[in-house]
Amino acid sequence: MRRLAGCVLASLVLQGCGGGSGGAPASTTTVESTTPTDTTPTDTVNTPPTTLNGRNLVWSDEFSTNGLPNSSKWAFDTYRNKDGWYNNELQYYSNARLQNSSIANGILSITAVRETMSSSVFTDSRNQAFSSARLITQGKYTFTYGFVEVRAKLPCSLGTWPAIWALGSSAGVWPDIGEIDILEQRGTSNAAKQKVLATVHTRSGYGGNGITASRSLPDACTAFHNYQLTWSRDKIELGVDGTIYNTYNKPAGYTNNNWPFDKPQYLLLNLAVGGDLGGAVASNFTSDSMQVDYVRIYQ
Repeated sequence: MRRLAGCVLASLVLQGCGGGSGGAPASTTTVESTTPTDTTPTDTVNTPPTTLNGRNLVWSDEFSTNGLPNSSKWAFDTYRNKDGWYNNELQYYSNARLQNSSIANGILSITAVRETMSSSVFTDSRNQAFSSARLITQGKYTFTYGFVEVRAKLPCSLGTWPAIWALGSSAGVWPDIGEIDILEQRGTSNAAKQKVLATVHTRSGYGGNGITASRSLPDACTAFHNYQLTWSRDKIELGVDGTIYNTYNKPAGYTNNNWPFDKPQYLLLNLAVGGDLGGAVASNFTSDSMQVDYVRIYQ
């Protein structure tokens, strides 16, 4: 599913990040991770390694300043609020609102809240029953190739659909611009909350036909894990905690239809509510968060 962040991008069925079935994962391999896995963030103010496996740190956010996310690094994507977001999602994405996106003690929390977003107060709303946030680096930072690591803990509540992903920044429509879903987690059942997904979308395979794979991660919503993308001229590798579980190789005789990944992409962090991968929201749901310890890009 695709989650678009610009009005120049056309509206299509199954627009949003990742999801669906189709494509075969590669056998798992191992890459280096910058932080070990455990149930706590690394520290209040992280100090990232400046080099990793021959790559240099080129961009990061360690979320070391309390309050709203750094406006020089992140923008808030709100453009579909009034029309409703894709994939039958239920949330209103707020703009610079601490209830939905806040930093404290070195952790960014993207929080979905049950509340009526009245159009009389929020002029771009359609009276949604949930609020959340969608952070993007579009207009702030783009990159082509490299190693991306995002350390995060996912929400446990059914009906929540967190995502960490990248989308092509070139002019054009989805899925022609390409999408890389580093992490998604379904919210349809307790069993779904114990797995994570990674998906690649192109014109040749998108939505339910994206190149996707899942991995069992029983403590995904109780422990921090490192979600990773290794993107080169020849392939895209997606993994968690140093283990790659989905690989997409550049096809022989490639075209933009099956390899739009020689152009810049920007990052997105969001927490959707309901929708095709989120599923039904529990009647007693009040709020839940995706917590992010850091975002790092090496090239």
